[in-house]
Amino acid sequence: MKYQGTFYASIGNFLGESYLDFDFTKGTYDEVNFLVELLQLPKGAAILDVGCGPGRHSLELARRGFHPTGVDVSSAFIEIATKEARKEGLAARFELADARFMEYYQEFDAAICLCEGAFGLAGDETDHRQVLQGVFKALKPGGRFVLTALNALFVARNLSQESIFDSYTCTEEQHPTFTNSQGRRREVTIYTTSFTYRELKFLLEETGFEVEAGYGCIAGGFGKKPLSVEDYEIMMVSRRPRLT
Repeated sequence: MKYQGTFYASIGNFLGESYLDFDFTKGTYDEVNFLVELLQLPKGAAILDVGCGPGRHSLELARRGFHPTGVDVSSAFIEIATKEARKEGLAARFELADARFMEYYQEFDAAICLCEGAFGLAGDETDHRQVLQGVFKALKPGGRFVLTALNALFVARNLSQESIFDSYTCTEEQHPTFTNSQGRRREVTIYTTSFTYRELKFLLEETGFEVEAGYGCIAGGFGKKPLSVEDYEIMMVSRRPRLT
């Protein structure tokens, strides 16, 4: 199953602020609590948020004294996040960008890519590798990267009758109907690619990362939980090696 790595741009532009009505967006505060404890960064640290959506993680990180940069393919999401940052006077910036073609170079102390933000929606295997390569280049030596991706074992065990699943790529095609904040309804096509822990570890190590841990997680329930087939997502914690 093949799909364009920018397909979510039009969906994000349609949803706008109504994206934040989805249940999986409600655990931002607790998710950031976990990330701050995990990363152990000093205040003022620069953090890259890949596939930031309307900026919920970046905005919360900025409220805690960090300097996040969020990138997303949806212009509506970037506009919403930028407006909120200005309203609150936060040190957060947001840029319209395709995560496969980021051009940062050793600018960030840490990076996050959460809740299928770009990774898992990026297209084929080459596209997903490009996302990881862009993150690797963007990090300073020693910088850590927290990535969540759908757990292929969970997805395959819990397919609905309406879903189309490609066993070669572990990509699921769905056709939900969304309603935006203006009350307009639209049927959309969503593609999500899922992964096993071993596959993610291989892709990260191939890119140059040192993998430190892998956990089972779900939105709003981040923690150091051993991974099982019952976990909706896999959280990978890795690091760009320090210079020797």
